[in-house]
Amino acid sequence: MKKIIRIFSYIAISLILYFVLFLGYGTMTDWEPEEQEVLTVIHPGNPKAVIQDSVISLLTWNVGYGGLGEEVAFFYDEGDFFWTTPGHARQESATVDKAVNGQETTIGAVQADFYLLQEVDTSSRRSHYTNQLDSMALKQANHAVFFAMNYRNERVPIPVFQPWDHYGYVRGGLVSMNGYAPLISTRESLPGELEWPTNLFELDRCVLRQEFSVKGDQKLVVYNIHLAAYDKGGVVKRQQMAWLKEHFTADYAAGNHVIVGGDWNQVPPGFDYAKFSPERRAEFEQIAIDFDYAPEGWLWAYDPTLPTNRKTNEVYDSENSLKSLIDYYLVSPNLQLRKVKTINQEFAFSDHQPVYLEVMIK
Repeated sequence: MKKIIRIFSYIAISLILYFVLFLGYGTMTDWEPEEQEVLTVIHPGNPKAVIQDSVISLLTWNVGYGGLGEEVAFFYDEGDFFWTTPGHARQESATVDKAVNGQETTIGAVQADFYLLQEVDTSSRRSHYTNQLDSMALKQANHAVFFAMNYRNERVPIPVFQPWDHYGYVRGGLVSMNGYAPLISTRESLPGELEWPTNLFELDRCVLRQEFSVKGDQKLVVYNIHLAAYDKGGVVKRQQMAWLKEHFTADYAAGNHVIVGGDWNQVPPGFDYAKFSPERRAEFEQIAIDFDYAPEGWLWAYDPTLPTNRKTNEVYDSENSLKSLIDYYLVSPNLQLRKVKTINQEFAFSDHQPVYLEVMIK
């Protein structure tokens, strides 16, 4: 009996030491970015100095770090926090290569003045250390490319009890590729964070904000955003939305044209989150932005006919997967909407679909 107690005591002590070790390591290596960081160009390209055209185009896309294509069920969304199927914490390199190649082809084929990309890895275990920033930049060689890191972690220790197959080292963030040279580009930290210790291993959310010169001594301000996920009750998102509103309304009040685009992780005001999966409505929830969030005259630009996101708790099934619409734009009253279209790829290369926008400068 004493021997059994001793064995269980050793196991308990080992588990405690293990948790203390990875929490201590996470605390010591936790990245704390500045509130604001002026960004330098990564790939200079050959952008134009001033926006002379009255019509400009954008493409926003959360590319899912090349690891969330149609054949992937994300272990974390399956609930496998402590243990998952061996080799399931990251996909095989061939699966990542297929997704990244598809993303590069899309970026090269869809011509836009501005590309707003989220979840772009530069060197992460989860995507076999592919530098997606460099490879995507080559597809629009004349565009100036900027990077704002929002995920920097030395070791994400999940699944908890599979240290040999942890999610591991992560370097990723937001990428903005511009056909026009920005006057300034900044990484702006967003407020709010998840509870400890989850916050040690989660993203440090930010926006990538840029200003561009427009003919007639005007300016265009573009925000590339990726708001909080895994945010029960939307507490953190509400803080981020308040910050965002304060800043984009100030930009507009200063006489600028403003576009906010990216992954909002919530549906537009009044949009039925389960429109594309009505028979499975009870199985998931997606909060909606308040009707009175955007000031009068501002326009939500999205394509209501197609989903932009599929839930990764299961492999993609076009008929049965949970789908919603969380990727879109908000444009200021001094811009006129010409076109917005979700590019339907059946989630072949990411758990999100790209959304194309055209607006006219009034």
